Amino acid sequence: MTTNISPSLSHLASTSAKYLDGKFFGHVVDGVVVESLDGATLPVLDPSTGIEVATMASGKIADVDRVVGSARAVYENGTWRNMAPLEKEARLHEFARLIDEHREIFGDLDALDSGLLRSYTKFLEDFGVDATAYFAGWPSKLHGSIPPVPAGMNVQQRRVPRGVVALIVPWNGPTAVVAFAAAILATGNSVVLKAAENTPMTAVLMAELAVQAGIPAGAFNVLQGTGANVGTALVEHPGTDYIMFTGSAATGRAIQTAAAKTLTPVALELGGKSPFIVFDDVDIAETATAATATVWGGQGQVCNAGTRILVQRSIHDELVAAMVESTKESIKVGNVFDPVSTMGPLVSQVQLDRVAGYVELGKTEGADAALDGGTIGDGGFFHEPVIFTGVRNEMRIAQEEIFGPVMSVIPFDDEAEALRIANDVEYGLAAGLFTNDLRRTGRMVEGLEAGTVWVNTFQSGYPSVSYGGVKQSGYGRTMGEDMIHELTQVKSVWIAS
Repeated sequence: MTTNISPSLSHLASTSAKYLDGKFFGHVVDGVVVESLDGATLPVLDPSTGIEVATMASGKIADVDRVVGSARAVYENGTWRNMAPLEKEARLHEFARLIDEHREIFGDLDALDSGLLRSYTKFLEDFGVDATAYFAGWPSKLHGSIPPVPAGMNVQQRRVPRGVVALIVPWNGPTAVVAFAAAILATGNSVVLKAAENTPMTAVLMAELAVQAGIPAGAFNVLQGTGANVGTALVEHPGTDYIMFTGSAATGRAIQTAAAKTLTPVALELGGKSPFIVFDDVDIAETATAATATVWGGQGQVCNAGTRILVQRSIHDELVAAMVESTKESIKVGNVFDPVSTMGPLVSQVQLDRVAGYVELGKTEGADAALDGGTIGDGGFFHEPVIFTGVRNEMRIAQEEIFGPVMSVIPFDDEAEALRIANDVEYGLAAGLFTNDLRRTGRMVEGLEAGTVWVNTFQSGYPSVSYGGVKQSGYGRTMGEDMIHELTQVKSVWIAS
């Protein structure tokens, strides 16, 4: 592995540099980018260099009141909620077109404040455009039902919006968040997007483009700041009707507790410790490539990363050797804009310290580093990939979400043991299964405790397919028709005939 860490700003596309020049990433209220009421700010850091590249607003409770109040006013006046369905669709399709038109800026901003490889951000751009286009088609498809009732009565069960939706998002895929915002808007709601404090930039661009697309100002607002200063206040705000949160299980539990004060419903997509299960009838080289890709992609900062490699004992050593060799040959840690880089930095110094701490913990717990790595570089938040063997599933490195380029390899003997180990964690977001045995596939899929199971693939997704977890990975579903149901509620209307 080699390193190539260089300044980032000089690599920006001209359109991105122009957008970023002098740009302040404030709250978006009524379609306008504004400062916090007290003028407080935070720096935006480039994870590749640790250098400040922009300034963002740092909100307080008064800013929450202002942002939620704007979203509430638009919802109640019906400007967006009551717009004709086909007109809504036309404006949402224009929103998708504008996102596509600005994809270069979105990609550069994601790379600049989240530390994702510029090549990796293309996936986020594609997903954001596709998902927005998918949800743009829903306003004219929303329908209720007419249930059978006794004679003399007619009942309509209408699907209606929830109101003001607080969308609280993580920092590991900023542009992909537009998919959630599009679904919220498609169902007639107003959205308050609470951007992650590490990645505030693309949220502002989204809201600006929404106004350009003809979505009424105030229907898409942005709130900037820390979770402590504005996140809790947004969750507890009486003007918030529904909460969608993606992030850690600990924060999800805190949000659920806070939301209980106002009985505000919550959908939670939380952490994961996904098993990547490999049986002895697979192609070793292909599977090694797939296994490393799921963990090294995004520097392991992905909720469904297959960080627990469960491998049948008879091929354990061969698969480990193949993964180590593949990583040594393919991974080049460096600046996210450098086309030769295949792994970028972690998002922050806090995350770097967390990952380094888990690597030391793994060694203390008795795991062996088949591929060892550590922090590197004089600037930026870089950590090399690590492959642990000799891991027991009860070890903390096998149980806790590290959110970094750290892989734990655990052997098993048969299907029963593979299932026991796979399910023996508090999480249940996703699981991967690699085998060519169709009967085995059926048994394993049935037994795996996960919201998503991939077979001979991993991290596949599409806007029409629902996604979410079980156990401590949360509840509720994003994407697909299930997300439409999450964002609407049933109003029953009885009419005497």
